[in-house]
Amino acid sequence: MTATTLSTELPVPRESLLELGLTEEQIAEAEASTPLVVAFQADRHPGAYFDVERVKRALKALAQFRHTKGRWAGLPMKVGQGLAPWQVVWFLAPVFGWVCFDEEIGEVVRIIRTAWIEVPRKNGKSTLSSGAANVLLLADGESGAEVYCAAGSLEQAGRVFEDAKRMCLSSPAARKRVKPMAAVITVPRTGGVLRALSRIAETAHGLNVSGGVVDEVHVHKSRHLIDAIETGTGARSQPLIVFITTADEATEGSIYDEKHSYTEKCAEFIVEDTSHFGVIWAAEETDDPFSEATWRKANPGLGTSPTVSYLRKEANKAQATPSYFPTFCRLHLNRRMRDQSRLIDLNQWDDTAGMVDLGRLKGRKAWGGLDLSAVSDLTAWWMGVESWQDKVELEYFWRFYVPEERVDALHRHLQVPLKQWIKAGLVTATEGNVIDYAKVQADVIADCGKVDMQRISYDRMFAGQMVQEIDEKLRGVDVVPVAQTFLGTSPAIKELLRQLGEQSIRHGGNPVARWMAKVVETKDDGNDNLKLVKPERQKSQARIDGMSALVTGLDGYVRRPIKRRRQVIAMG
Repeated sequence: MTATTLSTELPVPRESLLELGLTEEQIAEAEASTPLVVAFQADRHPGAYFDVERVKRALKALAQFRHTKGRWAGLPMKVGQGLAPWQVVWFLAPVFGWVCFDEEIGEVVRIIRTAWIEVPRKNGKSTLSSGAANVLLLADGESGAEVYCAAGSLEQAGRVFEDAKRMCLSSPAARKRVKPMAAVITVPRTGGVLRALSRIAETAHGLNVSGGVVDEVHVHKSRHLIDAIETGTGARSQPLIVFITTADEATEGSIYDEKHSYTEKCAEFIVEDTSHFGVIWAAEETDDPFSEATWRKANPGLGTSPTVSYLRKEANKAQATPSYFPTFCRLHLNRRMRDQSRLIDLNQWDDTAGMVDLGRLKGRKAWGGLDLSAVSDLTAWWMGVESWQDKVELEYFWRFYVPEERVDALHRHLQVPLKQWIKAGLVTATEGNVIDYAKVQADVIADCGKVDMQRISYDRMFAGQMVQEIDEKLRGVDVVPVAQTFLGTSPAIKELLRQLGEQSIRHGGNPVARWMAKVVETKDDGNDNLKLVKPERQKSQARIDGMSALVTGLDGYVRRPIKRRRQVIAMG
């Protein structure tokens, strides 16, 4: 046992780290990876001391498991092999090592009960989560341990759980003790269980939590599941909840925002809480996001995981694609930034206004898109028609619809010249207080009669009888739903950006479409897939129906069959 009452730059006494088997070089490596924010008060707890033997037991247990994925697969989770010095110094050693004697229960117990580990993507968060879950299940000295892997979705929670299960199955020592099943790992001798949770309903019968690993806190839409786990620890003498996450999109009032801010307050000693430990690696606003020094500051595992070449590729993509820049900063520099960004450069949009004359496009190939909004709001029909103009691929044409009895209310609320647009024939006000889909249907069929319609695409959310009737009446025209998801809309969004960049479209300067083009934003899923979203600050007033109809319709254009020209080979 090693004791200390003095705070140091590291959250573990240096002599204790050496006793744990770390070399001076490994300690120096961990010091070079010092987090931007460190919330550490455990050494201020009355009677606090650092117990080297406890950490040795935790590290010995962790070393029984091996990485199960990627280029690390098969490596044991030992320092110098599959476990990095920063993971020991800034997480495992302080969390498992700082203890005190609890006079109320007559035992030596862990001081740190909550660990907040915030680090960019690709720094081994999920593997560390799974390993920590197994240690809490098998090597924490807890009889009847209940350990939960929690996440915002069943898929994410299952990812940590399944990785923990694979670790157990690949470990000869652990395999003898556990009974892995589809949704739970049990330890028959001690009565311990490890299971995944993703919904508050799964906690309906109450929890008796000894350990929890909460993955990717930033995706939790509600605080209820986390609250259920934290309040389920009351019957345990030294419960531990580990939060491992990446930054969020700067959403105020979320459970992530609460925990992140609490960690910062503990780091600044605004809040005194010896049971809370937190580390946050991140770049600051003044740092150059494309500098390798900034990448190293934010990524403690840089050079190993992630690799420098990987981050350089991501940084190059962020420089070339402005819509990806916020995602790059959030996922790889751990900066709290919204993943949404403006889709359309209005200068490019205005430069491609030109002239659109549907009368001159008779018989030309066309593709259509329908955005059938809620019955009391805007609905949009878009056509892209092969142009007669040189160097122009498509000419864009829209029709917009609103319910006549909703015009006054929408005019006031949206703060756009809706009444003038209706008077100018740019928006059609249909009779009644809901959209007259019969009028929309009639216009669609009439427009298709003027061109050689190839495909009509639609968002299935509000599509019903009207789409079925259009399909029946337009024989020979494909009527196809397009999923309004990242994968469903990304190809068409990128096609729109290409056409704008090459100025190969004309849209006639339609002011309704311009209003929507001005506000529409995209969100990136981190895998270079985009989808349309409304701007967060103007959600109630912004409308993007015309852009949705455009992107939905362009999906058909992107997927059109392209005839290959036959090569004629001259003989002779």
